[in-house]
Amino acid sequence: MKKMIIFLIIFCSYKTLLSQNKIEFNKFPFDIETLKDLSYKKDSIMPKFMGDKFYYINTNTNKKISETGFQVAYPFVGRKSSLVKIDDNFGIIDIDGNLLTRPIYKVFQLWHTPMRDNFVALCHTDNCSSFEVFDLKKGEFIVPGNGCAEPYFETERIIPFKGKNKKYGVNKLDENYQNGKMIIQPLYDTIYCIRRSLIVARKNGKIGIVNENNNAILPFSYSKVILSKDPNLIGLKINSKWKYYNLYNKPILVLESKFECENIGEIIIKDGFGIYKINNKYNVLFKDGTSLNQNYDWISDKGTMAIDNNKVFIFGNDKTPFLYYEK
Repeated sequence: MKKMIIFLIIFCSYKTLLSQNKIEFNKFPFDIETLKDLSYKKDSIMPKFMGDKFYYINTNTNKKISETGFQVAYPFVGRKSSLVKIDDNFGIIDIDGNLLTRPIYKVFQLWHTPMRDNFVALCHTDNCSSFEVFDLKKGEFIVPGNGCAEPYFETERIIPFKGKNKKYGVNKLDENYQNGKMIIQPLYDTIYCIRRSLIVARKNGKIGIVNENNNAILPFSYSKVILSKDPNLIGLKINSKWKYYNLYNKPILVLESKFECENIGEIIIKDGFGIYKINNKYNVLFKDGTSLNQNYDWISDKGTMAIDNNKVFIFGNDKTPFLYYEK
């Protein structure tokens, strides 16, 4: 017997998409954020829009696995089951084309919490607090436990401060993150970030990196900086070149390119590095300096999908595009 779980769920607005050409996402029949979440891997069975419906096809033969079409169908991403939409309601289908739940749900929400990213909450009405929870990996309804605690990441103990001279210096906190002691006097026009106990700062109009002893690790020769969510990666521009460094232990040059990339270190495509703009289009830069075979109007923040001329492609974790939707 399926059990219910009651919990508060917040339907957030779209996360900020990469600042790219304006795409009217609401004109697509699928939800763009859901597709982004379910596009990090391609399977041998993939959904594809054909005629006026989505069908699941075998990508090796390009033939439908069933003649059943759907308003919307999402990829499996290596799981046993995924979401489909029929007659404005949502249900769950398995990779063989069998419906595991009837399409009787009006609302769904993918979970993004640690250890629960295979879960989807399903609700019979548009406004409710009582959901059935389905595990897409196991292919069955479940009752979630309390889950696991979120991983702990140590916080930097060296922090910037602004001096009376309106310049920036650095304090070091004790093991209890209190009692700051000045280790670098306020000398810098800007401190962009402190990562791995390395300070990225601007002085006299140029950017460089120093350690907590104020010894230069990279000279103050750079004009622009790119920060990333990955604490190890940073981009620095010198003349017309971008140099991308890994800061772990000590700065190591990992890539040099003419392209200014966003989302460095977040790209899921194998050996992907970042997303860059060229001629009002977008492309993915790879660690070996190569790019995708064509430019696109829009590329998702992790590089797993792209849109060009209203055609929607899924890359998953490799360079080969799969045409998911066109109209």
